[in-house]
Amino acid sequence: MSKKILITFLLMLLILSACGSKTQNSTTESVNSQAETVKNDDKIFLSKHIDDTGVKTAIKLGHGQVLDQTFYDKKHDITVHFNRVLTDEKETKLLLTYQSEKTNLKKHYIDLFEGVSSIYLIVGDEQKKLDNVGWGSSYYDSKENKMAEALSFESIKKYEGQDILLEIENLTIWNDSGRDSVQTTWPLDFKLDQSAVSKRETVEINREFTFENETYKIKQIEFSAFETRVVVTGSDTKLLKDESGMQYKVMSKLEDKFLNARKVDKEYGYIVDEKKSGVFLKSAGEKVDPVFSKGEVEGAEDEYIMIFAPVKDRQDSILEVGDDIKIPLTK
Repeated sequence: MSKKILITFLLMLLILSACGSKTQNSTTESVNSQAETVKNDDKIFLSKHIDDTGVKTAIKLGHGQVLDQTFYDKKHDITVHFNRVLTDEKETKLLLTYQSEKTNLKKHYIDLFEGVSSIYLIVGDEQKKLDNVGWGSSYYDSKENKMAEALSFESIKKYEGQDILLEIENLTIWNDSGRDSVQTTWPLDFKLDQSAVSKRETVEINREFTFENETYKIKQIEFSAFETRVVVTGSDTKLLKDESGMQYKVMSKLEDKFLNARKVDKEYGYIVDEKKSGVFLKSAGEKVDPVFSKGEVEGAEDEYIMIFAPVKDRQDSILEVGDDIKIPLTK
């Protein structure tokens, strides 16, 4: 082999080695960047700005399927990052953030409750609109012009192991003049993994108690990875009829007590007012806060549902109504 050919060969090896190293570094940087995005999003969803304590508990315990998918809405210059999804028999949580350099996202929401926003599920030939569960939780970071949302909608658990497409349609804008919208569609295509799915445990209680001269019965308690539901019937939780036969419902004394401890904070949303009494759970000796953002979740006609964060010990849970009433939530 001539000296010239040998030098050329060695140069080619050096170039190939440099390219390989550059590709490897680029891949490593990309993976690290994705991991950092998930980590930063988790910090938001774990913060006080998200008023759904169930979401925070679930993330701390490592529940949910990490999605780490990004979609760019070119028309509105909005970068959407899908963080993770959790689902059980009654509810799905979808955590996402969206950010823009051009579009001011203040007062922009994915409002599934009373806005113009919707979410659709598409699996094969099946397409259906998913109903909201409560009104979710959101936070706007004005410095970053970034919105974080923990959406709550009906269960998709039965699609475990299947490729599914979720489509978010339209942003709702709430401003001083009323309601407006941004017409858009954000797709999320993924396989629903086992890590996203959790099992809801239902325990029948059928235990009665009296509060302010009204009799209530705790029918059941439902434990899940991101909430605890206490289902109650009572002498003042039934539907009433007016003279025309139209049914209506009035707030029960128990519901009034439950909401008594609710405080609306401009920065942190619906939180607990520590100065007021209310209805709480206690598990393993620790107080479990209500999830007030699910106040609109309804049960059967005569039921009232109170929703709390997940409990630490399902075998050691107590419902506390005011200062004096304590009911063990066991069979």
